[in-house]
Amino acid sequence: MASAITHFIVGASLALPALESRPLLNALPGWRIPVSAGLFAVAADLDTFVMGALRIPYDSFFGHRGFFHSPFFLALFFTGMAAIAARGHRRSAVPLAALWTGCAVTHPLLDMLTDGGLGVMLLFPFSEERLFFPFTPIHVSPFGILQFFRRAGYILASEAPFCAAALFLGSAGLLARRRVVRRN
Repeated sequence: MASAITHFIVGASLALPALESRPLLNALPGWRIPVSAGLFAVAADLDTFVMGALRIPYDSFFGHRGFFHSPFFLALFFTGMAAIAARGHRRSAVPLAALWTGCAVTHPLLDMLTDGGLGVMLLFPFSEERLFFPFTPIHVSPFGILQFFRRAGYILASEAPFCAAALFLGSAGLLARRRVVRRN
């Protein structure tokens, strides 16, 4: 898996243009938009806790990078979360679901760029096959926090270009959106 740090940065960064969205600002204060998107981009890795607590094998359907990493599951889950979060602002639910789902889907995509593990169940419900991209430049992050910190520099250096690209895209999107708002 890519590190939780990178998953958070990528999700939060890509949510920056949403800071100018009236429907989203009706449902959430501005700072909560990128923070929630970043946290929800990390959320797919909660399957490791379930896997450990219930002794689910890594390579099973519900194992790490399985069903809970599929865009299908993430879309269902975050649509439900958005409906709850926007309960007083119905017009906010769909854009919030789209934002949270889009940011959460960066998680399996980043994991598909790692050089370890069994791949990601990206195409469920059409296929249970676990996939990687042909190019895997990100060094896999271990499950344990102590093991991560022993290799943090090595791992984060491989993830830095993806964090930088997400920050650039998110910032550029925010600036572009502000220019459009000023013109209108």
